[in-house]
Amino acid sequence: MSFLFPLGLLGLIGIPIVIIIYILQSKYNEQTVTSTYIWHLSDKFLKKKNPFSGLTGLISLLLQILTIAAISLAIARPIFVLPNAAYDYCFILDVSGSMNMKNGSKTRFELAKDEIVELIEESADGSSYTLVTVSSGETLVFEDVTSKDSAIDAVENLSPGSESHSHTVMFTTAQNCLNKNASEEDVNPKYEKLYLVTDKRYGETANVNIIDVSGSNVENYALFDLQGTQAGGKLTATGKLLSHLDDAELEIKLYVDDSKKAATSKSVPVKKGVAKSFEIECLSESYTSFTVEITNADAYKDDNRVTSYNLKSESKIYRTLIVSETDEYSTGFYFKAALDATSDLEFETVSYVAYESDPEKYKGYGLYVFDSYTPKALPDGAVWLINATTSIPGSGFNAKGKQSVDPAKKMVKSTSSKTSTRKLLEGVDGSNIYISEYVKYSGFYLKYETLFSYNNYPLIFTSENETGNRQVVMGFDIYKSDFAATVDFVILVGNLVEYCFPDVVDKANYTVGEEALINVLPNAENIKAYDPTGKELYVDASNTTALLNLTKIGTYTIKMQLSGIETTYKIYSAANKAESDPNQTEENFLLTGELSRDKRDGFFDPVMILFICAAVLFIADWGVYCYEKYQLR
Repeated sequence: MSFLFPLGLLGLIGIPIVIIIYILQSKYNEQTVTSTYIWHLSDKFLKKKNPFSGLTGLISLLLQILTIAAISLAIARPIFVLPNAAYDYCFILDVSGSMNMKNGSKTRFELAKDEIVELIEESADGSSYTLVTVSSGETLVFEDVTSKDSAIDAVENLSPGSESHSHTVMFTTAQNCLNKNASEEDVNPKYEKLYLVTDKRYGETANVNIIDVSGSNVENYALFDLQGTQAGGKLTATGKLLSHLDDAELEIKLYVDDSKKAATSKSVPVKKGVAKSFEIECLSESYTSFTVEITNADAYKDDNRVTSYNLKSESKIYRTLIVSETDEYSTGFYFKAALDATSDLEFETVSYVAYESDPEKYKGYGLYVFDSYTPKALPDGAVWLINATTSIPGSGFNAKGKQSVDPAKKMVKSTSSKTSTRKLLEGVDGSNIYISEYVKYSGFYLKYETLFSYNNYPLIFTSENETGNRQVVMGFDIYKSDFAATVDFVILVGNLVEYCFPDVVDKANYTVGEEALINVLPNAENIKAYDPTGKELYVDASNTTALLNLTKIGTYTIKMQLSGIETTYKIYSAANKAESDPNQTEENFLLTGELSRDKRDGFFDPVMILFICAAVLFIADWGVYCYEKYQLR
């Protein structure tokens, strides 16, 4: 036995002090009584009936001594070592979406936490505890914590996740925990107790204790793949329904915008385990969002309700300035015609003389088209450089001057398989386009993407310039080629407008675990994103695109400031389809190696017992005092 605070034993000095006080205190009490014969008889009778009445003072002394001893020992904190009684515990907790399902009054996640807390409480003092949570990735919650209270508090404060389960991540995490601290010199793993707490049902296992919290079979219905179209004054929602346990008649309701009242409802028969497509519609001239909900009761509500937002409800009109060196009558003729045909851009035209005389006057445009004119500096906005003959600081390339062409050669369309390149060239044939001359560009120091080339030199390409804005470069004079007279020109201009002014988000509906692509528009002053709980998320807006990791079920809000006007976009992250299955089974869980056999010493800390004993002794002493005071005298 050892003491954590040996100085607490100084309290034992109180024992001799109490004894001295007991010896020195007067044993005589002055009492007034009658001197009748009956009193004397009763006094003799009481003495005969209470032979231990003379010991009452001694009993009180003993109780006081024991109370002082118990308090002193409790303060000194005695620790009793228990050889080979403690273990190193490692808990791997599944926090995937299916752990939110209810088994009775509690969710599987709550049951899992109860299991871990019970194991910690039952373990010997001196054990250590490590907890790792796993879904599509792993998170170390705490490691080698020796305080039971600290470990239990950390477990109780855990919240369930919504992401999909990865057997590979789970297995790898368990294997790494099994091999913790193993080396050539010390091949023994660290943990003697390794637990996997999950609702997935595994077959054969080795070197791991599986705690299955899936419980008995529960029913769950799921709604997924929700989409919406609007035409002829009607809103039509389509999607799929799934029943996991039994055949079911599912009732679904359609809500438009923020209405609390369903616009319509429908009953859909669904076979067990077979996805059933549905279609539900209502009258609606326009909408900003709609929601479809399964009203049948089941174990997991998060996959019963899905919302879809109308991204087109946000106006997408951007001001465009066309600057040309041609005469005023024909300024940007081909570009104006192509922009009119392919976009809703509001544009103005200006001669290069007017622009050059006062560039500050022409600020705040979303897109600048410099047609056969080279500006001295890049503006703050998306820019198209057409036939730029001199280098521009910050453009990301150098101009080497005009080059003559071989009349037999033509522009060559890129054959790149990149998704972005194919999107920019979608619908563009690109054959038989000839030019009379071109500008040779080289010295590229920023990333760019070639759409057309001539003689292996980039001729039409896109990039991001040093101002952080999207840039399109056409290295030839549109008016001295047959390109502007082709359908390809109109199609390419439309694609390039989409490149410079993309939708802020590429789609309205996602699944938990996916990444939403956010397009940073020209002149975007700041971007903020919020998760379904309202927590602000970090968005890296330093590039033309940013990724937003969707880890929760619900509505994500993206706010973008454009020219002083804040525009809001919303997307919905739905439950993962795989996690809606309440009876998931996994592969065998056979970990290589073996758990450690080296137990560690535990300890027994009787401090609470000592304080309880002290309290009981104090109460007993008070009872003896009261009895002596009021009963024996």
